[in-house]
Amino acid sequence: MSNISEPQGLEPQDTQKKPENLEPSKKFKDLLQNEFLLTNLKEKMGFEIPTPIQAAVMPAILEGRDVYAGARTGSGKTIAFLGPIAQMLFEKKIRRALVLSPTRELALQIDDEAMKLLDGQTEHVSIPLYGGVPLDQQLRAMNAHKPTLYIATPGRMIDFIGEGCISLGEIDLCVLDEADRMCDMGFAPQVTEILNTLPGCRQTLMFSATLPKEVNQIMSTFLKNPYEIQVDSPNTSSSTIEHRAIFVNRREKVGFLRSLLRDQKSTSIIFCRTRKGADNLFERVSERGRNSAIGILHAGFSMGERERTIRQFKEGRIQHLIATDVASRGLDVDHVTQVVHFELPESLDDYIHRAGRSGRAGRAGLSIALVDPENSMQERQIEAIAEKIKIELVRDFSGTGGEGDRDSRSSSSDAGPRRSRGSRNSRNNRRPSSNRERSGSESRGEQNRNPRRSRSRKRTGDGPRPSDQKRSSEPRKSSREASKRSPQAQKPAKAKSGLLKKASKMIGRVFGKKK
Repeated sequence: MSNISEPQGLEPQDTQKKPENLEPSKKFKDLLQNEFLLTNLKEKMGFEIPTPIQAAVMPAILEGRDVYAGARTGSGKTIAFLGPIAQMLFEKKIRRALVLSPTRELALQIDDEAMKLLDGQTEHVSIPLYGGVPLDQQLRAMNAHKPTLYIATPGRMIDFIGEGCISLGEIDLCVLDEADRMCDMGFAPQVTEILNTLPGCRQTLMFSATLPKEVNQIMSTFLKNPYEIQVDSPNTSSSTIEHRAIFVNRREKVGFLRSLLRDQKSTSIIFCRTRKGADNLFERVSERGRNSAIGILHAGFSMGERERTIRQFKEGRIQHLIATDVASRGLDVDHVTQVVHFELPESLDDYIHRAGRSGRAGRAGLSIALVDPENSMQERQIEAIAEKIKIELVRDFSGTGGEGDRDSRSSSSDAGPRRSRGSRNSRNNRRPSSNRERSGSESRGEQNRNPRRSRSRKRTGDGPRPSDQKRSSEPRKSSREASKRSPQAQKPAKAKSGLLKKASKMIGRVFGKKK
């Protein structure tokens, strides 16, 4: 269980009496008193035992305190604030609440949780507000349902404030969820504007995995004598997540990833840094979209396409999702068992948030980073991350050049230098090393009897060698016969088999503790 400790260096006024029941309770009934909510938590959401962050902040929120909670993704922070908000709405201690979220994906997922929690009654309704949808469409939905819980992205909330469509005077509680992410995305000015517009007597809750300068500034400006809680240390990953960094040559990464996804009964998110990289990887791993178990998610898709992909991933119709970092903080899928960093993230914070897509709510998870041993920058990156997070560096995996990435023609950057297939001289000036190549030479020998081809040879002074003539007179062998007669002809197959065996062995090591 995570250790709960307050940050060091708090001013005396910030260390007032802690709310009661700070230590993790055995049941939600020790934290919430509303039987309707307790029933929904247990029967519709499957929650009975609170996580450390839930046990720590729920009493403080119910007491009306401002709260700053240093909580990483997967800690259960969504229920940590939704549960008390719902109870206070039912008890009419607050009239309306606003949750600000960095992305529309996260806003939709918070709304999904809120709907489950509030299901079975009509007095209190939540509504997600985000861009990409006409403003008047969302306004009609608000007028029809009269929501008491708004879940909005900062940009769309500014739109509604500008239109005067929301009764801000009735918002008694505001939540800043993933505040560090909102600041990373440049939303600090919008967040500040929204907080300045809301009633000064409101209760403010802030949840953030890290505490950068902008987040600290917002906290010191807008949170009044907050109760501060840090679950584990900042810039750390969940203790239920195991971390591996596997050194794989770049030409073999796709082959290794295929083996990893094929051999494991897992649900995965595979992260790339760019849309183009995600598109290329999806084409190669999904067999150009023919494998329906593999999906793709990035900001280049329309909102409808992204929502459909997330829904299919949640329902299990998509088993492995290739995504950019747009998904790293916007996806909350409990059954994700592993995260693969196909391309390393830009920062430690991004690594933590990616890895946090697995190991949700105390479940076991696995984070695998694929590192090119020939890329010194990648090696320095993963070693810097390993200084903060316990990562097993697996350096003894080296492919044999077979399976690796033989189909990498769709991505020249991964292919490395190649000899042109159209270079006749380079092909004819080397001796064939196997019967398979010899068979190909026979075919070319037959072509050399073409008069036009012979004239070309005479002009270049590159006539057929005696060895070529000898091979031309031999009966033509099938590739199957050639492969039977020469062990050398089996080299490509052995290379492929060798990498698969190495990949399977490595996968066994990586997952050995899970089986």
